[in-house]
Amino acid sequence: MVRYRNLVFKGGGVRGIAYIGALKYLYERGIMSSIERVAGTSAGAITALGVSLYPSDFSRFKALADSLDYRKVPAEDDSRVPAIANKRILSLIERSRELSIFKNLQCSIRLLQEKGWYSSDFFYQWLRSIIAERFEVTKEFYTFADFADPALHRDQQRFLDLYITGTDVTNRTPRLFSFETTPDMEVALAVRISMSIPFYFEAIQYQYPGTEEPQFYVDGGIMWNYPVNLFDDKKYTRKLADGANEETLGFFLYTPPEKSRYKPIKSIIDHMEAIFESISVVQEHLVIKTEKDYSRTVFIDDCGIEATDFNIQTDDAKYRALFESGFSATKSFFETRTEWSKFFIALKERFGWKD
Repeated sequence: MVRYRNLVFKGGGVRGIAYIGALKYLYERGIMSSIERVAGTSAGAITALGVSLYPSDFSRFKALADSLDYRKVPAEDDSRVPAIANKRILSLIERSRELSIFKNLQCSIRLLQEKGWYSSDFFYQWLRSIIAERFEVTKEFYTFADFADPALHRDQQRFLDLYITGTDVTNRTPRLFSFETTPDMEVALAVRISMSIPFYFEAIQYQYPGTEEPQFYVDGGIMWNYPVNLFDDKKYTRKLADGANEETLGFFLYTPPEKSRYKPIKSIIDHMEAIFESISVVQEHLVIKTEKDYSRTVFIDDCGIEATDFNIQTDDAKYRALFESGFSATKSFFETRTEWSKFFIALKERFGWKD
């Protein structure tokens, strides 16, 4: 069996819960013992962060993952009211508080000023808190350089090398956040950027090393949703097979044809979600057509659950369905080796492809 050294997780919103089930299989079968690097986008970035922090203890990884209250992630209100100089607008805000419509007004202002309807501040603070728990040294925030220095970690435990993707919309290019590329960047900020669905969450500003001014960033899934090719370089392996690193194992969430049901567009939020889903489908087309990735990818049924179904809770029916789907898909990958020809015929049917 291949000795895997790299794990890569595709984006997928709340459906990333399936990765917890997938990782349960890896931890229990001792496959994690050889892992050195972990990468991810959006929900995959959150998973990658947790794995980096707890590379050898599934129970603690799961406890960390389950500590996130998904219902609070798309926050309408937050402590950071956008700075507004116009006194008439400020007066309107105060009046709207009395009428209990302030949340929608604040969301509208955020959309105009920060380019996103919901705030991701709650999620950002959660990231900061779970990261701080893994360090002996107290700091305002922790960088990729801090992640690479075991002397700063609790019990001097080594973290896995962490790689996160984001989309620089200012320059229309994907960006990689890591110790190699952005050593002084806050890790929590990188993960926040990676999951910032455009227009759904606010855009984030950050100045990438070597650039002259800050850029606006959104979800890494816009341009690099499944970075399975990230480690296809000889510096990460002694042998490449057809240009692919066989020591990389990727996890890919997909929706089966019979479960592809999109909700009608009745609001601006529905419209934003539909645009993002359309972009994701385009990327799925490209990945599925890349045959060299078949044998190093675990394809996980997302159970038809929407990426932005933030009403999901730990151990409810949807959570359990995703968890089991991730576990069973990973188990099948290692124990039965899916019959790829039949599997990809089903995927092609989903996208309406004809041979």
